[in-house]
Amino acid sequence: MKKLPFVLLILTGCLVAVSDSCNKHVSDRTANLSPLSPTNIDLNAGGWKTILLSRPDSFAVAAPAATNSPLYLADLNEIKGYQKNLSGDQQEKIKYWAAGGMLRWNEILRGLVAKYNLPPYQNADGSYPIPSAANPFAYPLFPFANPPYAARAYAYISAAQYDALVACWYYKNLYNRAAPYKVDSSIQVYATKTGLPSYPSEAAVMAGVTAEMMKLFFPDEIFSIQQKAQEQELASIMSGTAARSDIIAGEALGRQIAELFIARGRTDNAGKAVGTPTDWANFEVKASAQGEIPWFSLELPKRPPMLPLFGRVKSFLLDSATIVSLRPGPPPLTASSQMKQETQEIKGFIKKPQP
Repeated sequence: MKKLPFVLLILTGCLVAVSDSCNKHVSDRTANLSPLSPTNIDLNAGGWKTILLSRPDSFAVAAPAATNSPLYLADLNEIKGYQKNLSGDQQEKIKYWAAGGMLRWNEILRGLVAKYNLPPYQNADGSYPIPSAANPFAYPLFPFANPPYAARAYAYISAAQYDALVACWYYKNLYNRAAPYKVDSSIQVYATKTGLPSYPSEAAVMAGVTAEMMKLFFPDEIFSIQQKAQEQELASIMSGTAARSDIIAGEALGRQIAELFIARGRTDNAGKAVGTPTDWANFEVKASAQGEIPWFSLELPKRPPMLPLFGRVKSFLLDSATIVSLRPGPPPLTASSQMKQETQEIKGFIKKPQP
């Protein structure tokens, strides 16, 4: 794998997630990647600007035990015990997560988006049921991971991961406890050696924050998501890069930061984005009253519009006034010459497909 700074890996993971989300079969082309080997470990990342955290030490992380303490020696013995009898399956899991937690979690997220990108089937009376976050296990299963929903999930999870890693780096520098393989040379390393302190574990921070965020967006998958988080954490211990106490501190920090983002997500108006039958009817009435041809579903029975009020969802980096200023102007009138010209252009393409 090409070597990249951690910050670029974060951004790359987000972009890959967006570009591949429409694929119903998440690619397995990353199955045999070598362990992640960054050229820049970004030791100053604990001072980077955060998104929701007011400061990187907003959530306290207790000081770790000394590396010569009985508690830490027990941690080292746990690692040695695993490494003495690693099974083939355990080695595969170490290799899988060593390629990069950000990469793997984005692959998992893309798979869930693809799995849940299925619109509900109509009721017997011709109406369409709406998935309910309050009862996600009843049909239709929650969520319908359409493009707006998926975009919001990618945004929240990536933002939470970023803030969590900034906080993680802050505490790594504060406590500066060496990785297990540096404390005890008899411990093997099945991932890339770096100069990073290991407390709290970045893998566990990533597992904790991502698992909690993904449970919010995909509540039907809580069991499998939690399994993946535990798998990543155990892989870090078995690889010799993190001690049990590194993992415990990291997971707790990640989950606390996730709660901050979850609280915001419950009040950002996304729950109202679907609108009501009255809203949907008013869209058509208003357009018709202006002499326009309104949009409506051509399916039989008609489907409701897809999250028509999503434009009112609170954004992360822009205030509402800025968002309004960036919106394009109204489209050409349906009776205008411009609209007729553009319609004829489309008809031309249909009649004579381009090579």
